[in-house]
Amino acid sequence: MEDPNPTEDPSPLTAMASSFPLLVYEDQHREPPENVVVYHQTILSVADGSTCTLQVPEMCNYTCLETPQGAMLMVGTLSSPMPCTLWNPQTGEKTTLPAMDKPLPVSCRCLLSDAVSNPDCLVLVYSFDEPELRFCHVRGGGGAWVTQSYDIGLYEIPGLQLAPERRHINNMAAVKGKFYFLESPNVMGVFSFAQSPEPHLELSTFTATMPRFICDDPHVATLSYLLESCQELFLVCLFYPGCTFESLEEVGAYRMDFAKQEWRKVTDIGDRVLSWPR
Repeated sequence: MEDPNPTEDPSPLTAMASSFPLLVYEDQHREPPENVVVYHQTILSVADGSTCTLQVPEMCNYTCLETPQGAMLMVGTLSSPMPCTLWNPQTGEKTTLPAMDKPLPVSCRCLLSDAVSNPDCLVLVYSFDEPELRFCHVRGGGGAWVTQSYDIGLYEIPGLQLAPERRHINNMAAVKGKFYFLESPNVMGVFSFAQSPEPHLELSTFTATMPRFICDDPHVATLSYLLESCQELFLVCLFYPGCTFESLEEVGAYRMDFAKQEWRKVTDIGDRVLSWPR
């Protein structure tokens, strides 16, 4: 059961290292008499199923973005420029990053291009609402965040008399220093770091046919998610016959064969667990 009386601990997540991985949900309420907003974190251990509610001091007055590798990007909210730290809640290790001169996008996600120990590791933030990337080196190499827009075409909403809007990336995965996304159903987009003439992310593409689900229904709706696991790129597809999302028929997992630039279906991922945002 969830503890009804939240407790304080100077390093509560680090103390729970044996229970990782964790799912953390942040909640807020107002406390009398000043009616100030107080934040608490409800934590679920995926390993043993236990839950608790507490305050994580390291998360106070910060906007926190998790990464698939477990580290968290912490962006301060009380000053400008905004201090940034990469924090490993499992070990307690903190790495100071360049400060940001503008707030994070309202909806965004953070990725690391490689292990934090890699001197070329990049921290990337991409927005869900506009075609914009923001990145910096974990170990210096520039000393500032770089903001970069990108162009992957326009989209129109059928039936609505609206001007076309610029497409933006909603799902991306980082593998061995590069950032991958689905530019179109059969085309993979790749962002690679380039230093000249100034630090930027260079866009390239390659063809990789999207897996299909064969069934009696001529129409199949597919939700696709790119994931990284053990430095391999995976694609998870949720197949819904009938072009509705009422009945999930199959979940398919595929690993990218970079030598042949094609998706290979996998039936066993060993003791790994793949999870993706909905």
